[in-house]
Amino acid sequence: MKKIYLDVKVVANNEVRNVAFAQGINRTINLNNVEKILAIMKVKGYRKAEMVQVIKAEEAIKTGDIVLVDINGKEIAPSEAANYFLVVDGQHRTVAASLYNEWARANKQNEIVVPAIIVELQDETIAEYINDINITKKEWGTPDYVRGAANINPENEFLKRYNELIKSENNPNGYPISTLNLIFCGSNNAISKSDFSLLCSGKEEKGKKTKKPIIPAHNMEVGNKFIKICKDKGFKDVDIAKRYLITEFNNIKTTTSSVDEAYKIFQSITPNDRAAMFNSNGNLDENLVILQFEKIKKRYNAKANKTTIVIQPSSTKEEMTDEATEDIPYAEVEEAEDMIGTPFGLLRKK
Repeated sequence: MKKIYLDVKVVANNEVRNVAFAQGINRTINLNNVEKILAIMKVKGYRKAEMVQVIKAEEAIKTGDIVLVDINGKEIAPSEAANYFLVVDGQHRTVAASLYNEWARANKQNEIVVPAIIVELQDETIAEYINDINITKKEWGTPDYVRGAANINPENEFLKRYNELIKSENNPNGYPISTLNLIFCGSNNAISKSDFSLLCSGKEEKGKKTKKPIIPAHNMEVGNKFIKICKDKGFKDVDIAKRYLITEFNNIKTTTSSVDEAYKIFQSITPNDRAAMFNSNGNLDENLVILQFEKIKKRYNAKANKTTIVIQPSSTKEEMTDEATEDIPYAEVEEAEDMIGTPFGLLRKK
């Protein structure tokens, strides 16, 4: 006996409609995939960020070459099209949602209304668009989960910034998640793909016994300033993404217990310093970065520790460094040795 599925509601742009498929165009449902998705839903709920893609059904049938059917394959009359969204990507999730809602009713759980985004086709037909999705479809990677988490938390500065910077197909010059973690959180594993997956499910905390926030402690101001300094010094995104620079920055911050010291040392980088960090192939080299930063830190510390004026208690003369006298005319320096301090001011020795 053929399985009868419950109707599934889809919400897009705050409008709720039933699910429709394109007869002979949507790919055949793989029930094994549906069962896997259903199992995840029962444990974690529906991942709100994994929105299905839909088209208003009345728009889809305008060309006359699309026949709409409901979730059970029953043809939908054109006069009823306005009550449906045509699913162009996400039919496995919608069928899994139907099975979940059947289970939810039996177990007195809340039913799922599937979140969706309305897509607008340009030069492609609906059949071409669906076919392209079927060919290129793959499981979500970290960038997809970052995007999804940012989409359902649009006001969150942390997620928004990660979404802007994460390396993906659409942003090949972006940063790996581990580098972003080092830049904004100080630890390369501060937040993971599975954490973003939880955020996509609408969760805010993780942990079985002891709950803690999914989004880790972070400092957006420090991270953004680090990136700006690096770019001001001539480093490109591809250089910053390699983690060598942020590792040096974090090491300085830790050893000096001062982020301001880390800023100052990075701001002291010269064009020659930067050039010395690249190998013969023009790539930022980890070993060269480490070696050059040893020189940069040594130079910076030497300058910072240089005494401007050293007064010897047993002497009536003041020893001056080159730095203390470089802006003083030679005549004034020579005259200083003929002067003696008194309660009434400086008097020339006789």
